[in-house]
Formats: sequence, C-alpha cells, structure tokens
Amino acid sequence: MASPSLPRPPHAPLVTPSKIKVKTTSPLVPPNINRAPIRTERLLIRPFNASDAEAVYELRKQPEVMQWTVLGEVDKDVGQSRVFIERFLPPKDLDTYNFVVVYLGDTGKSEEANGVVIGTAGCHKMHNDFGWPEVGYMFRKEYHGRGLGTEFLRAFTKAWWALPRNEIQLEVEAASVEKWRGKNDGDVIQVPEILTAIIEAGNGGSRKVLERAGFREYNQWTEPDSRTGFEESTATLVAFLLEAPNRPYC
Repeated sequence: MASPSLPRPPHAPLVTPSKIKVKTTSPLVPPNINRAPIRTERLLIRPFNASDAEAVYELRKQPEVMQWTVLGEVDKDVGQSRVFIERFLPPKDLDTYNFVVVYLGDTGKSEEANGVVIGTAGCHKMHNDFGWPEVGYMFRKEYHGRGLGTEFLRAFTKAWWALPRNEIQLEVEAASVEKWRGKNDGDVIQVPEILTAIIEAGNGGSRKVLERAGFREYNQWTEPDSRTGFEESTATLVAFLLEAPNRPYC
C-alpha cells in the first residue's frame, strides 16, 4: 500500500524537484474532534483516538504492511505505535487529515464502531516535498485483496473534495502541473488543486488502488532506499496525482 510512516531517517535523500509558483486552492481541515466519520458499504472511516494505540500496533507489527513504509520496519512495541498516532491528534491534528479504518463486515448494516481496526489512511502530509497534500494508506494483511483500499480511497477523496477551501499561492513540483503551464501567462500560474500519492514501483497492489480511484502517474525516479537494512540499495518511486473535480480554472 501507499503507506505513511515516521519522517525520513537521517540517511534518506532529500529530493529537490524543479518547482514552480502556482495559484490554487487548499482545504480548510477541521480539528480531529469535529471530523465526521465516513461510512461506506463495509467500512467506518473515523477520526483517531488516543486509545487506538493497541489496535494500530496490531497493524504496524506486520512486516507485510511495513515493508512499504519509509522506514521499512515494524513497530517494536505499543509505545512506538502511540508515537505514530500522536501525529494525528491535537495539537498536531490540523497538519493532517488522517483516519482510522474499521471493518464492519460485508453487510454494511452495523451503525456502531464495533468492528476491527484494519488500517490507518488519509492525508498524512498537507504539504509534501513536492508542495501538494499527500494521501497514504495501510491495511492489515488479512484484509488485502478484498477491494477495501479502493473502497476507502473513493470515499475519502469524495469527502476531501467536499471540504471548504480557500485560495492560496505555493510552490509545487513543475512536473505535476506541466499540462497547465502553456495555458497561463506570468510567473505564477493558476491550476486546479492536486492530491498526490507516492508508492514504490514494486507495490503493484497500491498502483491498482490508486488507478481505480482515478489517480494517474505523472513522475518516476530512483533514489537511495531509505528503509532500514537497504541503505546500499536503490528504490524506484512513482508519483501519482488526482486533480480537483469540476473546478473552473484559467
């Protein structure tokens, strides 16, 4: 999966893409306590609670999940998972729009959050190294291959684009707005807002999830692998984007 983790370790390279100034929009993210849960046929996508550490540890101790994260290693104990979820709780909650994902069963009839926590997912960076918000998701291995990642991402992006917005100016990776550069004049171009995701090229399952939710690949590069134990290797990363729907620009 496109899996968010802790910040890059010291040996990880700093990617310095070509940047361009743009005018666009940005969501006004509500505080964690005011975030409405998102319901799908099989999932409850709800805000984080401090009490989620044990359930999140069950996810983050699985090597099959953590191999796709920046660090590439499992949490050693619940304490590490607690540190992870603190990134999404006050006072840091406005820096992200991330959720716990609960599996309610295939009937989708339960109105209570009494299912099992199977993942964490959402926007874990409001502004990544390329300037745009970045979405990521990780699900317990027992629930892979059931279409739950696609179900989550379609529901999340619908909620994401429904958030209120303001107009902003920022620097973003030039490759992400290449098709708009010829349609604008001046030093600052006007472009649709973009949501991004970055995966390792070998993560075919995550590619399918993104493409089914409407994301398209726009860039690819190779850099030293940041995962623990792979410091002498390289990793090919793939960047995807999803443009804001039905918004007039230019």
